[in-house]
Amino acid sequence: MDKREITPYIAVTVGVLSVSTAAVFVKLADQAPASIIANYRLLFAVLIMAPYILLKRRHDFPYIYVKDWGLSILAGIFLAFHFILWFESLNYTSVASSVVFVTLQPIFAFFGTYLFFHERFTYGAIISMIITMTGSVIISWGDL
Repeated sequence: MDKREITPYIAVTVGVLSVSTAAVFVKLADQAPASIIANYRLLFAVLIMAPYILLKRRHDFPYIYVKDWGLSILAGIFLAFHFILWFESLNYTSVASSVVFVTLQPIFAFFGTYLFFHERFTYGAIISMIITMTGSVIISWGDL
């Protein structure tokens, strides 16, 4: 029998609840600048994950290449800018519209894989992108 430390359903549920409520909490903290809110969000994420990483995974650190450390730091910088820009967008639009625009990320990933890796789309993927864009326009129409 496969014994897991945590069931994936619990992890997915916590992740969905965290992502779903993030914009609402940011909107409630409207007195703080977006950069401060983003800083605290990333700080708390590090504080929550650090005990697990330091206690259970610290033996993996020597196997991480310097290039991978650099790419991880670069990814963290881009994540910080993502949060700053997203949180700042909440000053100019509704929570619903902001979340809709942020969740369009898979479409940008589709186009990125097409441009950089020359991957082809299936008809299902194209139809999904059209449905997603249509839904996004419908939801955000009130903010136009």
